[in-house]
Amino acid sequence: MKQLKFIIIAVVMVLLMGACEYLDPRPIQDQTSEDLWSHATYGEGILTTAYADLNAYYPIYESYFTDNAVAKTPGTNQLALGSWTVQNNSIGNWENCYKNIRYLNLFIENAKDLIYKVSDSYKDSVLNVHRMGEAYFLRAWYQWQLLRTYGGYASDETEALGVPIVTWVMDQNEDLDIPRDTYEDCVQQIAEDCDSAIKVLPNDYLTGADEYTGLMNRGRGSALAAMALKARAYLYAASPAYSTYDQAKWQRAAEAAAAAINAAGGLSDLDDFGNFNEATSSDYIWIYPTWTGNWMESTYYPPSIYGNGECNPSQELVDAFPSSDGYPLSESGTYNSSRPYNNRDGRFERFIFFNQDLYNDTYIETVEGGADAPGGLSVEGTRTGYYMKKLLSKDVRLTPGDVTTDVHFYVFLGKNELYMNFAEAANEAYGPTDESYGFSALQAIQKIRKRAGIDSNPSSEEYEDEYLDQVASLGTDEFRELIKNERRIELCFEGHRFWDIRRWNEPLNHSVSGVKITFSDEPLEQEEFNIALSSVASTDFVSSWEDVNSIKDGFEPENSADHNHGIYGNWDSSGEKRYIQYEFPEYLTSEGTSNVYTISQSNVYWFTDGGGILLPDEVSIEYWNEESNAWEEVKNYSAYGKTADEWNVTTFDAVETSKIRLYMKSNSESTGVIEWQVMGIQTSPANYSYKYETVESHIYQDYMRYIPVPYTQTLIMKNLKQNRGW
Repeated sequence: MKQLKFIIIAVVMVLLMGACEYLDPRPIQDQTSEDLWSHATYGEGILTTAYADLNAYYPIYESYFTDNAVAKTPGTNQLALGSWTVQNNSIGNWENCYKNIRYLNLFIENAKDLIYKVSDSYKDSVLNVHRMGEAYFLRAWYQWQLLRTYGGYASDETEALGVPIVTWVMDQNEDLDIPRDTYEDCVQQIAEDCDSAIKVLPNDYLTGADEYTGLMNRGRGSALAAMALKARAYLYAASPAYSTYDQAKWQRAAEAAAAAINAAGGLSDLDDFGNFNEATSSDYIWIYPTWTGNWMESTYYPPSIYGNGECNPSQELVDAFPSSDGYPLSESGTYNSSRPYNNRDGRFERFIFFNQDLYNDTYIETVEGGADAPGGLSVEGTRTGYYMKKLLSKDVRLTPGDVTTDVHFYVFLGKNELYMNFAEAANEAYGPTDESYGFSALQAIQKIRKRAGIDSNPSSEEYEDEYLDQVASLGTDEFRELIKNERRIELCFEGHRFWDIRRWNEPLNHSVSGVKITFSDEPLEQEEFNIALSSVASTDFVSSWEDVNSIKDGFEPENSADHNHGIYGNWDSSGEKRYIQYEFPEYLTSEGTSNVYTISQSNVYWFTDGGGILLPDEVSIEYWNEESNAWEEVKNYSAYGKTADEWNVTTFDAVETSKIRLYMKSNSESTGVIEWQVMGIQTSPANYSYKYETVESHIYQDYMRYIPVPYTQTLIMKNLKQNRGW
């Protein structure tokens, strides 16, 4: 034990000296401890080291230990395949956390009077207060990392244990053989440190205008980050794995999350999904400072776009994404098993590469024989039929001769998780619809699903989510399962699923499935759809203040004067014949790609303002004849409607074409269109067969719900009880 003490002291001093030299290369061997703490250069070195050791990367590999994904190489997931032992444990970083807690204890004990700005006592005092708050926050963070990892039950304990709480600088004469504190005591210590940070830190660094509160501090701890961390710690403490049902603990977690939400500006809509490179979004509460590169894309892109395709999402995760109407696949009226990737929750396309997915002008092909299937461009290919897309930037290209990089960052704490933390706690404490905090669990989940593009009635101006409302009406138990599924989807690949399964007392063992896709000779059953929605719109003339793309946004006008979503107008074209045109999108065939569709119906909603833009006097429709390479008018059309305040439907003999034009002319004024639909089907789409099969079976023992305390530590520290079963 005595030898261990000296080793610890030596390691700390070496690292401390390195941290100081990072900020100031002056020699310190002749400095006293008072000298070291006489200037911020040295003290900040300790704080800088604690930031640098945060392990700021997404633990995507943890997904392989769950039912969310597998690694592309079979047999490499030893932890989940029966080889997890107390001596062979890759989860957690005990030494790193306690090393940095020691640094932070040193800072908290010694850095109260650091001199930052010799010439400005006010700035000096501000920085002193902020840096001390950051130290408390970082200590709470490292304590949280330890508690989440090692919290559990020892063999002879009925109360959950945490880890040893160390809030002082231990010296070489102290007894290091200290026991584990209770889980609840650890939570209280984390909350206490968070509260110390909240009192003195800026709320965030998004709106500040000076060097202490501005965006350049984005990677530092803030009051809002401390509030979000506190809410997360309380949520875990209330969870079944660490506590029998205790409404007071759920209330505590809900209250803390609600306070953080209010500090962030209230329960507001989340920003639209960007390109995972927009670090200034207020949806990110605490991030690691940005870096530029392409190693993420190189590691996880599919082979067809020059990546290694390391992470293969499971069929179970894919099936967790609901349909676009918000219903589970088994209950949805929009889901088609022969086209399983159409009409899905918008997050599916943002998070998963799938067969026929078009990305940076390249089709992802996981069908047997495709570039991204086993034996394609990579020997392994995908084991599940899918690749991970989330967290990757579409602005990164790896094409030889055209390799680019982009900004990346790691999100420690985000609003989306905070909303779901509140929803889970509030649902358990009060039910789905209670608004004791000004908003309900239901409303918090609405924000998550609304951003995903879920809408059970797209034709309505108001957002509707029928399934969410139905589940909420059934009560706490049913809504709990929906929250769990939303959390699984929303936070996939970000390092939550592994821990969520454990704290919920969910089964640890899973059969992880994938899909084998082959071409089918059977004709594909298709329903006509509005091809315009994904077509390229163009025109021979449009007024400079109008937008031709507004005619294909899926808007349902109330009348012909409704310009709420924009219109196409060709003022000043009095007496001139004008056209609008669609060029249809590509799709995959069994032999390549095509943009030829079979169409037989056009629906147009005319715009008129009763003045310079009137209803047309003449209308016609022409299609591109693929054989003669010429424009021809459609045959046997029913009527070219010119009526206001309704859809003007024109049917005609079916044609196979890649583009279509709608001509219009007013004899006295100009013309306009609110929306133009073209109904049809793909002429020669590839049809596929889908065979779902198990690719990996996980083998856990129930005691593995709790991670083992490091084996070497239990040998040295006899009072450090091991989690039961290990």
